[in-house]
Amino acid sequence: MVDLEFALVLSSKVFLGQVFGNNCYRPVFSEVAFLSSVTFEHQAMVVARLALHQSQRCQSVPTLSVLVGKTIAARQMWTQWIKEAHRQTTVCVYESRIALFEAWLGAISPHNLRSQILQKVATLVNQPVDQLAALFTNTSDYQRQLFWQRTAPFSEDVLILRSLLESLPPVPTSGQLAKNVSANWLKKKDSPTFLKSFATIEQVLSPSEVPGLLVLLPDNNEQTTIHAVITALTQLVEVVPLIPVGLVLTEDQGELWLDTLPESKVKAILRSGLIEVPSPASDDLRQWLGDHGVEDEDRQQSILRLAEKHGTTSDSLETALVLMNPANQSDSTKADTVFRSYEEWLLFQYLEARPATTGRFQTNARLQDINFSNGPMEVDFLDAEAKIVIELDGYYYHCQSRDNYRRDRRKDRILQLQHYLVLRFLSEDVVKDFEIIFDAIDQAFTSRQSLINHSEA
Repeated sequence: MVDLEFALVLSSKVFLGQVFGNNCYRPVFSEVAFLSSVTFEHQAMVVARLALHQSQRCQSVPTLSVLVGKTIAARQMWTQWIKEAHRQTTVCVYESRIALFEAWLGAISPHNLRSQILQKVATLVNQPVDQLAALFTNTSDYQRQLFWQRTAPFSEDVLILRSLLESLPPVPTSGQLAKNVSANWLKKKDSPTFLKSFATIEQVLSPSEVPGLLVLLPDNNEQTTIHAVITALTQLVEVVPLIPVGLVLTEDQGELWLDTLPESKVKAILRSGLIEVPSPASDDLRQWLGDHGVEDEDRQQSILRLAEKHGTTSDSLETALVLMNPANQSDSTKADTVFRSYEEWLLFQYLEARPATTGRFQTNARLQDINFSNGPMEVDFLDAEAKIVIELDGYYYHCQSRDNYRRDRRKDRILQLQHYLVLRFLSEDVVKDFEIIFDAIDQAFTSRQSLINHSEA
């Protein structure tokens, strides 16, 4: 039955690719290999379903991809598909409708967005785009106001574009884009609606430039919050169907909402978008670990607890094996060039899989305003908003050199004087004591909450 369904999905996939072309669909296969209980066919079907969803969006069919399973695997499937589709995406935890739009806007190139808006406005006012660009770059606020006053009344779309253009600096960065829009536009009393904001920006971009949006639920799991998320996302895909939108739910959440929601358009959208993201069973995972030389019960339990709570992928399992026994490391085991160690890579994957820490930490971040060792200070993980720094220390790094130990203590003192909270963990505790690390990070967030609230005020 699985093989038949798989064949049907793939045949539909080829047909839709021929009909709608590469902008709407690209053949995508996942190279991720799970355990024996999760076959290649299951993985390929997940990715094929995501691709079929995109082909529906290209036909203006409201489509919400509802990935039901563990967060880390669901996230990987989504990012793998969207990477192969040559799109950008953002992953965020739902806080509010405005926060969803800010996160999505952050995935758009600010320079590209500015030039696209200028092009659209130039067409509407029948002026050369370079002349309009010069007007908004080299003239005063008063002159720009005169330009808008001389221009005939516009639709709400153009008024939104005007407000957004005025919020963008001439050479914006991604961080400036979301920050300026939030401060200067979205929070005004006469700001456009949530749905209108998405629709206007989507119309400015070409179809292939429209980024995706994957939404995680917050840890509180309150029914009112879940209902708000489902309502917001189903409304979004109805009004702006071209945007790739995904929602990650646990199995319990998926069953609850399908059982309790009355028959409606919302329920129909949820049901049609369901994609099961399989995870290895505990017994299969235990057997796999034993087959790969991890027979110690304590070590097995560390991975089993992590997989049960947050999920796992083949990449994270292979990395865990390397960390448990460095002799397992080989040329075939690759660490991402963004990370300096396997420990950093693995910790970052699970930080991103937890709603409490999703999107909060930068890796190998440079603090340009703090000089250290003849250059900007670099830290392993940085939450700039809460001013929390995480450092991973190799045991032998400190044992082999007292100077290394002294250097890190000096680094901590400088950071503390700049009001950073520094959390240091042994690299060997990654995998072995993940929950202790998470608990310490959560406690740090709690202690810094007043600082976060002050920065948001």
